[in-house]
Amino acid sequence: MLLVGACAFATSMLTEVLGFGGGVVLLAVLVAFLDPLVALPLHAAIQVVSNGTRTLVRRHDVDWRIVWRTSLLLLPAGALSLSLARQAPDAVLQAAIAIAVLVATWLPEWLSRPLPAPSPGGWIAMGGVLGALNPVVGATGTLAAPFFRAGTKDRMGFVGTFAASQVAGHAAKLVIFGAVGLLPAAQAPAAAVGIVGVVAGTWVGSRVLDRMPERRFDRIYLVAITLVAAWLLVDALR
Repeated sequence: MLLVGACAFATSMLTEVLGFGGGVVLLAVLVAFLDPLVALPLHAAIQVVSNGTRTLVRRHDVDWRIVWRTSLLLLPAGALSLSLARQAPDAVLQAAIAIAVLVATWLPEWLSRPLPAPSPGGWIAMGGVLGALNPVVGATGTLAAPFFRAGTKDRMGFVGTFAASQVAGHAAKLVIFGAVGLLPAAQAPAAAVGIVGVVAGTWVGSRVLDRMPERRFDRIYLVAITLVAAWLLVDALR
C-alpha cells in the first residue's frame, strides 16, 4: 500500500507536468506485484481520480469537443475486445504501441512538418481504437498523446483536454470490468491510498506546470515521450 501511494504521487505529478506518462509507469509497478486482471481495474480506479483532479484544475483549458468525440465509442469498442484481455499477446500489442508513438512523435519532426490535428471523424475513430485497446493494454495514453498535442493550442489545453479524455477512458474500463465481476473488493484499501497519492501529486505538479515556459515544455515533452515509448518497446522485446 505504501508503494502504491508513493508511486501514485510521483506518477500523478509527472502526468500533471507533462500531460501523459505517469499512467503507464504506475501500471508497470502494479503488474509487477499483482495479477494483471487485478492490476488493470485497480489502475483504472486510481487513474479516474488522478485525471479527474487534473481536469478540475485545468477545466477552463479543456476542449470538450475533442473529449466527447473520443468518448463516443469507448464502451462498445471495449466490450467487444474484453475477451482478448485473457488471450492477447501483450508483448506484441505493447511493441506496436511503442513503435506507433515513436513514428507519430518523430516523423513530423524529421519532415519539419507538424503532425496534423485529427478531423472530427478522426477523433471518433481514435476513441474506438483506444476503447478496444483499453481492457487489453490498460494504459493507452502514450499512444494518443501526440495527436492530442497536435490538436490542442498550448500546453495547458493539451494537459486539460487529455486528462478529461482519460477520465472517460478509465471510467469506461471500470464499467466493463465491473460488468464481468473483475473489481476485487480486496484491493479497495490500496485504491484509497493510491487516490490520496494522485490528488497530492496533481496539486504539486500543477504548480510546476504553471511556471514552465511553452518552449521548455515542448523540449521536455519530446524527450519524455521518447523515453516512455522506448521503455515500452524494450520491455516488450525482453
